[in-house]
Amino acid sequence: MLTNLTIAAGPSAYAHIQKNGLSADDIAAIFGASGAAKWLAITGLDSAVFGSFMKQRQKPQAVDLFGTSVGAFKLAAAARQDPAQSLEQMADLYIHQSYDGDAGFDKIDSETDKILNAITGAGDKQTLRGVEEILTNPAYHLHIGAVRCHGLLNHRDRKWQALALVQAGMGSLISAKHLRGLAERVVFSDPRSQLNFEARDGFPVRHTKLDNSNFAAALKASGSIPVYMPPVDILADASHIYHDGGMLDYHPIPANFWPQHDGLILYPHFYDHFKNRWFDKFYPWRRASADQLDKVVMIAPNRDYVARLPDGKIPSRQDFVKYVKNEPLRFAKWQNVVARSYALGEEFLAVCASGDIAAHVRPL
Repeated sequence: MLTNLTIAAGPSAYAHIQKNGLSADDIAAIFGASGAAKWLAITGLDSAVFGSFMKQRQKPQAVDLFGTSVGAFKLAAAARQDPAQSLEQMADLYIHQSYDGDAGFDKIDSETDKILNAITGAGDKQTLRGVEEILTNPAYHLHIGAVRCHGLLNHRDRKWQALALVQAGMGSLISAKHLRGLAERVVFSDPRSQLNFEARDGFPVRHTKLDNSNFAAALKASGSIPVYMPPVDILADASHIYHDGGMLDYHPIPANFWPQHDGLILYPHFYDHFKNRWFDKFYPWRRASADQLDKVVMIAPNRDYVARLPDGKIPSRQDFVKYVKNEPLRFAKWQNVVARSYALGEEFLAVCASGDIAAHVRPL
């Protein structure tokens, strides 16, 4: 029995593991979800996946990476030459975001830039090769999810953005299509990738190739929360602003747009369930179904593990407010969470190496 982890799989993935176990050669893609500070709870798991498990892969085909918001940030870091070091650096910078009573528009933007600069190498002569490492890494093809804004959301004035979100929030009470007319899914892809995306959830996919000129903007757009953070401009598309990909793909669901393929999708996650859109998180019953996750292998901390963390929960954006007058305490608690998360990675590697993972996986 697993002590710290839940491993669950969609129907096809479950059948595969029951017959064959799980190896790095089974993996065709790795997904990363939005969730801000929640990612800290699985830093060590991500480090084990990219720093150890995937390095066992023998197949020459590159593995596709897709994420939104912090999920895109961590996957970009993981696609660098030293994924474990890059992920550790990203976690440290995320933990030590300091607002000291100032959580304004510009401050949030500048603190986010520190994290993104470390991933891309911007502003640091020693790591300017960051984007080049990612876009030439033979092991991975990165895909970044963002939102191309329309209607009131395509407005630089935050009052209009807020009104658009209020309308969408009200619409979410009755429909999963509440962002229609406001948000268009955009996928920025490694130029070497041959993937073709097919929208199956009513939100078309705008497909754009990544390069040195748009990489930093695409990554920033993926995590730029409307109202709270500045919109991002893409030079080739001056008539639209870009914002957080988590609005449409909060926990990216393959059935919504991802191409059909034979391999499995590995999904290190901080929850044991998946939500389609950002507003869906407010409705406990609105979760992705197993058939939408057919080839997904989810690995996540189990509820007993989470209960043992500081405050009995995984970190969240609300902690910035909770500890605004005592940031060193937040730093210490989040560092503790990250330190513990390496036990998740160790358990995942051990169960895969045991040859008995079939006994520990459950259906999604």
